[in-house]
Amino acid sequence: MLHNDATLFIPPRHYRCIHKTTAMRFVFSFLVFSCFSLCLSAQSTISAEKIIAQLNAGTDVALTGVTITGDLDFTLLDDREETQKGGWGSQQQWKYHVRNSLSFVDCTFEGNVWAYRVEGKGSNWKSEPVHIADFHEDVLFRNCKFEEDVNFKYTRFHEKADFPGADFEEAVGFKYTEFNEPADFSGIEVEGDADFKYTKFDRYVNIAAATFKEEADFKYTKFPRGVDLSDVVFEDDAVFKYAEFPQGVNLANTRFRRDADFKYTKFSSPANFDGTDFGNDADFKYTSLDGRDFKGR
Repeated sequence: MLHNDATLFIPPRHYRCIHKTTAMRFVFSFLVFSCFSLCLSAQSTISAEKIIAQLNAGTDVALTGVTITGDLDFTLLDDREETQKGGWGSQQQWKYHVRNSLSFVDCTFEGNVWAYRVEGKGSNWKSEPVHIADFHEDVLFRNCKFEEDVNFKYTRFHEKADFPGADFEEAVGFKYTEFNEPADFSGIEVEGDADFKYTKFDRYVNIAAATFKEEADFKYTKFPRGVDLSDVVFEDDAVFKYAEFPQGVNLANTRFRRDADFKYTKFSSPANFDGTDFGNDADFKYTSLDGRDFKGR
């Protein structure tokens, strides 16, 4: 029996045994943890279905150097509300809410990426339900490759939406899309049609050094806080008909390989056209600069 002030004595050889056992357990635990971490970091593919499940669980998504298999359809989220009833002469509309941040860096998307979907593809598609996803936190697709169609039609980005260096191998749609914060499309390459018609940019937009290999349509689009379109290459027709640039535009060293349509476009100073190449044909009919007739070059 030990008294309160007694000290437990452990012979040195037993101490060494206990110390060695503890050390081995620590090393084993460390190796297991390291192996687990390595497996996670080395994961090369993930299904789009798992990403949707992660968002449904309320978890942010952050992936680097990963290939996403299957169609990433944000209109499959559980968080949804009916915003318009279907009936005579109207379509039923559903709004889906992405409430977590998204970060994809150096990722490849093998399937379609959708935030807009209409049920049915027949002649009565205008009466079919419409599904639209909104994004409430930051969205980043840096240096990502999209092998199939990308459609964010009617989508609203409440926070920053950045696609710098993205490669769109098929068509990309931002028609009627609303960007409430700055948007970055610098250095993107679009191999299919690019639809930015009626797009609403509330803040500054960076599209510098982008390449559009098929038609790029910015018809009726407004840039109220300015836009950088410098060093852009339009290899096919570029449409800016009825577009508005109330805070100016930078088109320095931009190259238009085919037709450039600026009919009815409203430019405001500063408008930088230094080194701009209107190679084939540019239409500036009814175009204005600071409220005055603009003849172009």
